[in-house]
Amino acid sequence: MESYLFFSLLMVSCIYFIYTVYRRVCYIRLGRPVEHAGLPRRRWKYFAANVLGQKKIRRYPLFGLCHAFIMYGFLCLLPGIPDMAAERLLHAGIPFVANNVPYLFIKDLFIALVIVGITGCLLRRTVRKPEWLKNDIEAIVLLVLIFTVVLTEALYHGTNLALHSGSTALWPAPLAGAFSGLFTGMPAGAIAAAASIFWWAHFLAIFSLLWIIPNSKHLHLIFAPFNTYWHSPEPRGAINTINLKDADNKTLGVAKMEDFTWKQLFEAYACTKCGRCNDQCPAYRSDEPVKPKPLQGRLRKHIEERAPLLLRQRSGLGVKQAASEQAQGVLKKKVTGNVFKKDFIWSCAMCGGCEEACPVSVEHTAKIIEMRRYLVLAKNDFPDEMRRYFANIELYGNPWGMDRNDSAGRPAGTGMHTMAEDNSAEYVYFPGCAASFDERAGSAATALSNLMKKAGVSFVTLGAEEWCCGETTRRMGNEALFQRIVKSNVKKWHALGVRKIITLCAHCYNTLKNEYPLFGGKWEVIHHSVLLAGLLKEGRLKPVKSNNMTITYHDSCYLGRYNDVYREPREVLRALPGVRLVEMRRSEKWSFCCGAGGGRFWTKAATENLIAASLVQQAIATRASALCTACPYCKLLMEETVARQGTQERIQVLDIAELLEMAM
Repeated sequence: MESYLFFSLLMVSCIYFIYTVYRRVCYIRLGRPVEHAGLPRRRWKYFAANVLGQKKIRRYPLFGLCHAFIMYGFLCLLPGIPDMAAERLLHAGIPFVANNVPYLFIKDLFIALVIVGITGCLLRRTVRKPEWLKNDIEAIVLLVLIFTVVLTEALYHGTNLALHSGSTALWPAPLAGAFSGLFTGMPAGAIAAAASIFWWAHFLAIFSLLWIIPNSKHLHLIFAPFNTYWHSPEPRGAINTINLKDADNKTLGVAKMEDFTWKQLFEAYACTKCGRCNDQCPAYRSDEPVKPKPLQGRLRKHIEERAPLLLRQRSGLGVKQAASEQAQGVLKKKVTGNVFKKDFIWSCAMCGGCEEACPVSVEHTAKIIEMRRYLVLAKNDFPDEMRRYFANIELYGNPWGMDRNDSAGRPAGTGMHTMAEDNSAEYVYFPGCAASFDERAGSAATALSNLMKKAGVSFVTLGAEEWCCGETTRRMGNEALFQRIVKSNVKKWHALGVRKIITLCAHCYNTLKNEYPLFGGKWEVIHHSVLLAGLLKEGRLKPVKSNNMTITYHDSCYLGRYNDVYREPREVLRALPGVRLVEMRRSEKWSFCCGAGGGRFWTKAATENLIAASLVQQAIATRASALCTACPYCKLLMEETVARQGTQERIQVLDIAELLEMAM
C-alpha cells in the first residue's frame, strides 16, 4: 500500500511538473527566433563564473555563501533522493550511492551546510532584510520546504542507524550518527514509526516543491542556468541591429508579446524577482517613478494571460473562448503602451546597472530599446523634444541644431588642423557633439587638445566632416536614422583615411568602438582617459603644479560599466601633485548613473532629473572639493545640478583633462 501511494504521488507530481514547465516552453516559443548558440567557449566561461562561481551573488558575501551552500548542497543531495526511496520500498540501494562511504560523509556535510544556508536566508529576510528584498509567503514556504527535505533526510538516516546498529555511529555519516543518539534506548517500534514519519515528510516536501516551483518565481531554478549560458557574449555597449531592408511594421521593434524574441520571453521566467535590479537602478534609488523589476514580472504575467489564447487560436481549438470579451481584451493588449506605459519606456537612462546587478543575467535594456523602436519607427509616437533632436541631427549633424561650419571657432576646433588639410597625422580627434557645441564641455576639449600638443601627439580633426556618431539617436529608438548616420560616417571616414580615433565622449567611445564595426567601421578607438594615462606613463606629460585638492571621480556608465575603463582615469588623477582621490559610496561597476543617458539629457528637464541631484549629493558627502568625470554629458548635467542646488562653493565639476592641464 505504501509503495502504491508513493509511486502514485510521484507520478502525478512529476507529470504535473513536466507538463507545467513544458507549457511555459510553449509560451516562450511564441517569440521571434534568435540565435544563441555561437561563441560556446565564451559562453561557458561566463556560465562558470556566474553560475558555478556565483560571481554576482558574492557581492553580498555572507548571503552569497548561504546561497552557495543551498545550491551546491541540493546538487550533492540529488543522488540520495532516489536511493532513499529505493532502500525503503525496494529494499535495495542504488549502486555507488548506497553505503558509499565518501558520498555518505559528503552528503551529511552538505546537509549541515544547507541547514546553515537556509537559516542564514531566513534571518536575512526577517532580521537583516535589505531594502530591495521583498518578503512574500512563497519565498518563506520554499525555504521551509527545502529545510524540511534536508533535515528529514538526516533524521531518517539517524533512525536507521539507531535501528540497525543500536548505537551512535559518527562515521561515515556524522550528522545522521549524531541524530541517531536521539533515538537510543527507544523501543524499536517507536523508532520505526519515527522513521516512517521522517521518510514521508521528506518526500511530501519534495512533491510539494514539484507543484509549487513551476508556478512561482522559483522556476528560475530550472531556467536561470540556461539563461546565463544564453547571455549575449557580444560587447555590452552594443545593441542588436535591425535589417531595415527586410523589416516592415511588424518587425520594427516590439508592439506585442510575441514580437519579443524567445530569449527575451525566456528571461521573464528566469527572473528571480529578487529586487537587486531596483537596488542598482539610479531612477528608483532617486525616487523617480521607474524601476526595472516589474519589467520581467509584468511581462511574465502578460505571457501567462496571452500565450494560452494564442496557442488555442493557432491550434484551431478554443475559438469560442478566444472570442469572449475578456479574451479579446487580452489579445488586443499591447506590451508597448498597455503593459508598459510610455513614461516607463522613455524614463530609462540605459545605464546598465540593472543588468550588472542581476544574478541570472537578465538583459533589461534590450527590451526597452525594442519598445522605443516600435514607438519611433512604427507609430511615430514620441515626445516633441525627440522630434527636435532628430530634426537637428538630420539637418545639422548635431543635436544643438548649429551649423557644423561654425564649430571651427568653438573650443573643440580651436587651432586644430583638419584631416582634409593633413591626412598624415596618426590620430583623428573626435571631440563629439557636446564638446563641439557647448562651451562648458568645450573647455575639456580644449584642455585635451592642449595636452596632446604638449605631449607631441600627432592629431587632426574631421572639421566640417565631423557628424554626430548617432549614439543617442539609436538609444532613443530611431534605428533608421542611426544606420543612415553610421553608413555615411563610415563611407566618408574611410575615404579620408581614418585609422585611429581619440574621443572625449564616453558615449561616442562606446558607439565607435562597439557598434560601428558591425557596419564596417573598424578603427582603433581610444578614450581620452586611456590616452592621458598612457602619456603620463611614457613621461610625455609631467604634471608639476600642486593643486591641493580632494577630488571624487564619477564613473561614466558608457566608459566604465559598458567598457571596463576604471583604472586609467584614476591613474591620471593619482598622478596629479597635491590631489587626494576619495571614492563615492557607489563607484566603478556599481557607479551611480548621472541620469543623462538613453536620451534623458534631451528629454528630461534638469529640474525633473532626480538621478543627477542624487549623484551630486553623494559626491558632496565625500567632502571633496571637485567632482571629476571623463564624459562631457556627465559634466554638463552635473554642472547644471550643482548650480541649481546652489552648491558651487562646496564642489566644482571638472573633466580629468582640465585637472591635468591645471597641473602642467
